[in-house]
Amino acid sequence: MKQIAILFLGLAWLSQAAELKFDSAFTSHMVLQRNAPIVLHGDAPERSEVTVILGATKLPAKADAKGRWKVVFDPLPAGGPFLLTARHGDMEVQLEDVLIGDVWLFSGQSNMQMGLDEAIGGPVEIAAATAEMPVRLLRMPKAAAETAEDDIGATWQPCSPDTVRKFSAVGWFFAKHLHEDPSLAKVPLGLIDSSFGGTAIEAWTPEGKLPDIPKEKISGSMFGISPGHLFNRMIAPLRVYPIQGAVWYQGEANAGAPGVYASLLGNMIDQWRETWQRPGLPFFVVQLPAFEGTMGGLDFSWLREAEAKACAETDRAWLAVTHDTTDGFDLHPKEKEEVGRRVSLLARKNVYGRDIVAEGPRMVTTAVKGDRLIVTMDQEPVAASGKRIRGFEIAGENGDFRNADAVIRGRDVELRADGVPNPATVRYAWGAMPDADLTNRADLPAAPFRTDTRDPETPGFQPLPIFHRIETPRYSLETGRGGKVASLIAGGTEFLSREPGGGTWVPGGFGPRNLGFTKTVGPRRIALTDGGAELELACRNESMAWSFTNRGGDPIELHVALSPEVEVAADGFSATLTRNGVRIEVGGITRVEDHRLVVSAPGHGVSRLDFTFR
Repeated sequence: MKQIAILFLGLAWLSQAAELKFDSAFTSHMVLQRNAPIVLHGDAPERSEVTVILGATKLPAKADAKGRWKVVFDPLPAGGPFLLTARHGDMEVQLEDVLIGDVWLFSGQSNMQMGLDEAIGGPVEIAAATAEMPVRLLRMPKAAAETAEDDIGATWQPCSPDTVRKFSAVGWFFAKHLHEDPSLAKVPLGLIDSSFGGTAIEAWTPEGKLPDIPKEKISGSMFGISPGHLFNRMIAPLRVYPIQGAVWYQGEANAGAPGVYASLLGNMIDQWRETWQRPGLPFFVVQLPAFEGTMGGLDFSWLREAEAKACAETDRAWLAVTHDTTDGFDLHPKEKEEVGRRVSLLARKNVYGRDIVAEGPRMVTTAVKGDRLIVTMDQEPVAASGKRIRGFEIAGENGDFRNADAVIRGRDVELRADGVPNPATVRYAWGAMPDADLTNRADLPAAPFRTDTRDPETPGFQPLPIFHRIETPRYSLETGRGGKVASLIAGGTEFLSREPGGGTWVPGGFGPRNLGFTKTVGPRRIALTDGGAELELACRNESMAWSFTNRGGDPIELHVALSPEVEVAADGFSATLTRNGVRIEVGGITRVEDHRLVVSAPGHGVSRLDFTFR
């Protein structure tokens, strides 16, 4: 009996020694949604009395038999920082720098995931980031789970060059431009980056909650992530945070099955709203921009149409049109600031009630008058170039589309085309890389549309990026798409691989980086750059020097894929390349790997490859 009594006493002591804490979702530096009940949870010794203090407000809580407690504070206006404290007896836990403001969620795949350090203008923003900014950041770990989880697995962070560097560039620029509204400038913003590259919308939808679509139309995610499993790990734990709205930038992984995407997107929006128990949760969709490539044989115009359809059919869902923000030669365009700005305009108008112009013209109706087709827009359009209007195509019943001449008459655009005497349908800004320039006076682009119902197809003609060529008596060099060195010929012999993925490239988070910004810096000197990495080529008669500059903080590599017929003899940091009796000596390499020369550039450093032709 004495041993049993001691055992009970020991169990009672363990119960009383249970830790007092807030749930993992609640950390120092967090932002809690203003004007909404503030619900906090935590653990304490079972059946204990807990006092929770937020600012000047004190509330009691009672832990249940499992040691769980909960308090609900009345809604608060924007403000802070506050100290949040939980007490039980001698136990106390405090969370510092708690702000009350607006919480925004940013989700999707790689273009939402792209960090500020990779975006144009990002380095300036990174350098200027300070803890005094009224912005706090939460980056969800990139992981999947078989069942819905509660643990956030991350903590809120104040702004600093380190915390903003890899944060979603779209999310950051959204906040920057939202704060340009004078009435919002001092409202704290909590930004949640819950994005994962290479993933399909099915993985972000609760398991078992996909709409009724054919199984063969279900798109898969990279890394073998099953439907629902990203929702379980990267969305479900966030349901404890009331949010102001969500921004979604995804679709590349689903572009091969556009016919079901509108249903998938509308359904996912409904499921997320149910998760947060907010039927009218504002939802913003970033329409896919121009891109030369295809998915499943289809270009992105068809997926853009599905995104527009989902927003049109879903209450309080808005579309940010972006086809004109990039040239289309990069799956991961670096021009993210304008994307964030356009979403912020939509939020200012539709969530915050500002009387501003937030989107470009949209087609309302069409009518045929003889050999002309009249498109009526919802606002007066203008030609961005101020000259010829580009981007309209009309066709007769045969579906043979031809570029149309356009004249603006108020809100109407009058179209005609040689060879189309009886127009029946019209398309605007259609295709992989739309050449379209209709905007409004706020310089916001007209939304793509079509009035025909033909099955998806990919047009055959697309523009190509500008290539550069340099020739010396001993060798010739050509650049190609993606900002790569595509060809190096010496003695009439090609030394670089011309296979897909050949030539040079700089590995990025989701495929090669695009060093597509080319500038001439001398008579025989050009630089290929994306702003963060730069390859400068200096060519002389008998030699070349490639300077590889890394402006970021993490090491990066340049890979040079060689033709299979080239013999490679490596010796430390040098290699001799031989083919058909022609020899090139290369100095400055880091290693030779799988018939590739690899050179590494340290953070904020420069590496150099020297080529000598023998």
